Amino acid sequence: MLWNQVVTVTGPIRPEQMGTTYVHEHLMVQPQLEDDTYIPYTLQNEAASQDEVRSFAAAGGNTLVEMTPIHYGRDPAAYRRISQKTGVHVICCTGFHKELFMPPWFGEKTDLQLYDILMDEIENGLDGTGVRPGVIKLGTSFQEITALETRAIQAAARVHLETGIPISTHCDRGTMGVEQILALEKLGVDPGHVLLCHIDSAKDIEYAIRLCRMGAFICIDHVGRELADKDAFRVRMILELLDAGCLERVTLAGDMGKRSYLPAYGGAPGLAYILTSLKSALVSKIGEAAFRTMLVDNPRRIFGGTL
Repeated sequence: MLWNQVVTVTGPIRPEQMGTTYVHEHLMVQPQLEDDTYIPYTLQNEAASQDEVRSFAAAGGNTLVEMTPIHYGRDPAAYRRISQKTGVHVICCTGFHKELFMPPWFGEKTDLQLYDILMDEIENGLDGTGVRPGVIKLGTSFQEITALETRAIQAAARVHLETGIPISTHCDRGTMGVEQILALEKLGVDPGHVLLCHIDSAKDIEYAIRLCRMGAFICIDHVGRELADKDAFRVRMILELLDAGCLERVTLAGDMGKRSYLPAYGGAPGLAYILTSLKSALVSKIGEAAFRTMLVDNPRRIFGGTL
């Protein structure tokens, strides 16, 4: 990968073409478990997902990072069609989720085979589509990193170091961010190439500040879950992160991989929310420049390698 390009589902673009970016979303997803618990997390209506992306574009959005990994119902061909029909850039991922959602064959593979699987997707595309990923995913469980998750971290680190493709992580309910960074650093990964997601779910502002000061990027991506008070906690978290000097490490997204979050599937608030209602609440307190830093500048630094 060249550091002056960003790999999207329709081909490489320059970092400055990313524009306003949500760094953690789901457009087409289907958890691969026979458990009715995950039916609400199944987004398989391509037309509805396309409508949501159009609403994002109409609100001023330019790029979405689709974080559905191996064995989680990803659909790279659909991502490409959605991008082509809406004009919105889509970056998709290779890599593995936390252990609960790993493919059943994961534990049978050698470390070299896991590395080869990720490298093959980067070099040849996902699932026979030719669509190449622009980010590597890894995940850990709630308050622990399992042995299999440690192996996934090792594979992701090796592939990152060889390709330059950034790493984006699943921090279950916001936990294990510190441990993820320490593990990746031990393997030679610069925290500046790592995006820790779901950090706001831990509801711990000092923890979020600590992660930023360790050099990683963090994502506040559970906005829109507490509409009754207009995301008051997350607005306060952002204000305190800015006061702590962490602005250049903070990104925003909705992680709206559930039907009840998307108007096109009958839910709320939808992909336009951050650029409409939440923006109104934030800009009055932090200004347009800081908002742009979180939605434009920081994603460009992560995915374009311009640290």
